[in-house]
Amino acid sequence: MLTKEKIKEILSSRIEEIDSLSIPHFSLLSDIDKAAKRIVDAIKNNEKIVIVGDYDVDGVSSCAIMHLFLSEIYDNFEIKIPNRFKHGYGLSLKILEEIDAGLIITVDNGISSFEAAEICTQRGIDLIITDHHTPKIRKKGEGSREEEIGSREKEVGGREEENFNSESKFAQNSNLETYNFYLPSAYAVVNPKTSPDFPFKEICGAEVAWYLCAAIKSEMKLNIDLRKFLDILSLAIIADIMPLSHMNRILVDMGLKRLNKALKPFSKAIKKFFNSKIKSVDIAFSIAPKLNAAGRIADARVAFEFLISEDENEAYNLYLELDRLNNIRKETEKEILEDIEVENEEFIVVKGDYHEGVIGIIASRLVHKYNKPAIVFSRNGESLKGSGRSLGNIDIFALVSECEDVLEGFGGHKLACGLSIKEEKFECLKELLNKKIKRYEKEDFFIEDFVLGEIPFSEIDMELLEILNRFEPYGEGNPKPKFISTAKIEHIQNLKENHFKLILSQNDIYLPAVIFRYDGKFDEIITFKFSIEENNFRGKTIQLVIEEIL
Repeated sequence: MLTKEKIKEILSSRIEEIDSLSIPHFSLLSDIDKAAKRIVDAIKNNEKIVIVGDYDVDGVSSCAIMHLFLSEIYDNFEIKIPNRFKHGYGLSLKILEEIDAGLIITVDNGISSFEAAEICTQRGIDLIITDHHTPKIRKKGEGSREEEIGSREKEVGGREEENFNSESKFAQNSNLETYNFYLPSAYAVVNPKTSPDFPFKEICGAEVAWYLCAAIKSEMKLNIDLRKFLDILSLAIIADIMPLSHMNRILVDMGLKRLNKALKPFSKAIKKFFNSKIKSVDIAFSIAPKLNAAGRIADARVAFEFLISEDENEAYNLYLELDRLNNIRKETEKEILEDIEVENEEFIVVKGDYHEGVIGIIASRLVHKYNKPAIVFSRNGESLKGSGRSLGNIDIFALVSECEDVLEGFGGHKLACGLSIKEEKFECLKELLNKKIKRYEKEDFFIEDFVLGEIPFSEIDMELLEILNRFEPYGEGNPKPKFISTAKIEHIQNLKENHFKLILSQNDIYLPAVIFRYDGKFDEIITFKFSIEENNFRGKTIQLVIEEIL
């Protein structure tokens, strides 16, 4: 049986704590000083600067941080956020056609933009890439790939495994000593994964953009407090499922405090929808899906305008619009899931006339339903555009990389990828992936449940709640603790449809509980899996949230 002290010991052991003074310095990122100097020269010479972002929360947050920072020192710049349906992902050739500038800076994208980088060179545009995604790799000794890439790429040699921090998922899973990176021919490339001196590889695109602001601030000797962007930064870190350890943990903690103080119009608007303190779980399951819905269903510019809004009423109306788009996304997702038929294979690969904006979510749903990696393709003219998700130790980026010969393009990291293929190559890719995944063992296909163990009601009190709150924020790398217990149902209240409130008893101790979307029958005695939450309705009390009746 678990005790409070044992729970404290378990939670302490699974995270790496640092203080704000120990956050790695921006200068540890390769090329960042070079990038900052070029940006400062552009400002001094009044050159047009264009920032190109991405349409997810991380990309939009990156753009918002860059916009808010540059607005204080410069006005000859433009933010370009690709429209998923018009431009495609990142620094595409289509979005390049709309840009006339001396300097382009990518945020949360660009590490795979080889053709775009070449065009920038031809047009005399300096390109600064800031990204966090895994660069393209080549096994040592395979010269043909080097010849094929030619002048469009530059090799980053000497990136041996010992140069990479052990916390990096890429370092743990991709055998870096056998690979070299290939990067687009840009003026500067700022990416933690290509920075041997940067100690923590798993940061999001918005963090890299925030670091770039720090480098510009240092170069220009500005008096700007970059902590004021941490509320936006925390949204990106959580939404992009970065591990909440090391620097991510302290940045999210500081960001959540600013978010709850509602210091900006966007956070004031969000706070109107929350009766209690906003936590990381609220960002993950409520706020981030709304911000993502703009880029999935319509245009990510809606989310961007929300984050940079200077008027509270405007921000509130934009948040309502984001909520409306998210409801459309849910309905679209539901229709597609009902349409998909999954074959009995180890790697799920499906295609259809699906809404391109939700295929990533559909892939994630399939992963959790079938405990298998999944790629969902949407028809896009003569091509298929796909989004993949993985689980456990299955490195989807590595698997897809090995199928490069049948792909038109791809990018991503261990647990997620984006790719495109000609439709006639679909069956070939499906066969290849289902063949290659056989090298994994059954244990690699796990989705960890993070149940700490069985706990008696006698240990569940306000002191335990304070211990649990102390280890916030919860998320990737520091999951919210779950427990198991057995109790008698004393009372059942139907809240609405299949949502119920229960009063449970164990050894004369009574605790309230809720269970959502439950279609079964209740036995008098139940064994159940649950988390513990604070209920602030009519005072501060404990509430059990039942996830599953065992």
